Amino acid sequence: MDAPKSFGPFEVRGELGRGAGGVVYLTWHPEHDRTAAVKLFTAAPKEATAAISRLKRDAQAAGALGHPNVTAVLGVGDHEGWPWVATEFVPGVSLAQVLRGRALLSIERVLDVWRQMCEGLAHAHREGVLHLDLKPADVRLAPSGEVRLVDFGSWHLKALEHGGLHRVDAGLHYRAPELLTGRRPDQRADIFSVAAIVYELVAYRKAFPGESTTDVVRGLTRCEPDLACLPRSPFTPGFERVLATSLARVPEARHPSFEEVHADLVQLVRETAPRLRSQSSEANEAGPPEREELLASVTRARAEDRLEDALEGCRRLLDRDSEDEAARRAMAEIESVLLEREIEALVGMALSYAADGQLELATGIAEKVERLAPWSARYLQLQVYLDEEGARHQANALVAGAREHLEAGRVDEARAKALQATLVMPGHSQASRLARELGERSESAQRPDPVPAAPTPAPPAPADVPAAEAPAEPEQPQPKDSAGPPKAVPAPVDPAPAAAKIQDPRIAEAVALSAAALRHFLKDDHARAREVVERALALDPANRRALELQKILRVLG
Repeated sequence: MDAPKSFGPFEVRGELGRGAGGVVYLTWHPEHDRTAAVKLFTAAPKEATAAISRLKRDAQAAGALGHPNVTAVLGVGDHEGWPWVATEFVPGVSLAQVLRGRALLSIERVLDVWRQMCEGLAHAHREGVLHLDLKPADVRLAPSGEVRLVDFGSWHLKALEHGGLHRVDAGLHYRAPELLTGRRPDQRADIFSVAAIVYELVAYRKAFPGESTTDVVRGLTRCEPDLACLPRSPFTPGFERVLATSLARVPEARHPSFEEVHADLVQLVRETAPRLRSQSSEANEAGPPEREELLASVTRARAEDRLEDALEGCRRLLDRDSEDEAARRAMAEIESVLLEREIEALVGMALSYAADGQLELATGIAEKVERLAPWSARYLQLQVYLDEEGARHQANALVAGAREHLEAGRVDEARAKALQATLVMPGHSQASRLARELGERSESAQRPDPVPAAPTPAPPAPADVPAAEAPAEPEQPQPKDSAGPPKAVPAPVDPAPAAAKIQDPRIAEAVALSAAALRHFLKDDHARAREVVERALALDPANRRALELQKILRVLG
């Protein structure tokens, strides 16, 4: 097959690599002005339509996860009967290239790579997406230090690739035993694959070596990995213990989820940190800390979620050497985590304001989130929610207006308002019910002036109509809970917290100050926002709005 010139809108610029499953091309999308990687699955039989469809669905599902450790899918399609998947191009190297180049990774770096793989796959599993074919080539290390997972969904083609497991497969060494014995896999299969990759990163040999496919399969299904060959480190023996659990041959003996693996890794670092601190203190007595010690302290601080300390460590490293790639990478990752936390806190605050009916402030917060991360899934979810809340409030106001018209006898105007409310929010139950009731009334049932000038006797009934059947005056609508004059329908509750309703003037002032602090924050005047928040909390230490904003400002440093 000749090299394709394009895949849909993606223009081929060159070949990135090829393997048993297909070829990966570097492409360019001229309309979006971006680079993409397109994998063409040439090993799949063209008639395997069900498996190919499953591949496309799984790839799109994985690409829609919106997680920093999972590559985004930009498109899927067919080329001469073979499927292709386009993903964002991640610069850097794959773990396969790291292993081929024999590049030595520190144990701290390996733990960091393991941590990021756990976070990306844990998110995928929560969304119902499994990988089931992880290998070093599917894990890329970006220049920023970020780990990115690629090639979701290709497992469904494995059994169809010219004899399946009887041929040499680049991913066979990392495949969970249950995938080789016909047992239905779950998330624990990915846990095994990740652990097999981590083993090789540390030992620079495969956990289940073999000269032939038969040898590898026998090792995976019958043997245990040799942990004695792993180099000793400050994290021994805890590191080996976590690795052994993830590499258990029987799925039930492994960690049940990547959240559990992640928790074990965090605990391992916490248990090791005191010993490393002691060693670091002894070294500090002899002189200033060396680069590796500072880098290790950054890793420990990150594992213990002391991100401010980790950032300070990165700054010290960069003060020593402004070109220190590891420090720059770690700082970028930490700042990314802090940004994610800021977004999460802002979204929570916006939802809280929206729930209280303060849509204007909630919308202002959403605009702040949009400036920080316009394509984040959390922003899109927030925007959908606010759109729905805005429609609901507008429909509520229209329904209230319709009832006012109805009480005044203006049935046509009431019907128009109710219909407008159903258009603004089709699922609004009160609007739908009111529109239906008014639609059943005829034009002749419209009430005259609700306050007639003087009683007017009813006209005599026609001779051929009995008096009892003469049309009656339309009844004045009365609220069911009142026998007096009609009451006006209450206007929608003012969503803003009314200071007049608050008895304590100090609390009222704190409410006003917290709103003012938020406005300063939305204008990116963080210093002024902090000052006003402190004044609000001095007046009312329990002010929820001020406490929420103070928490966000602390995250920002």
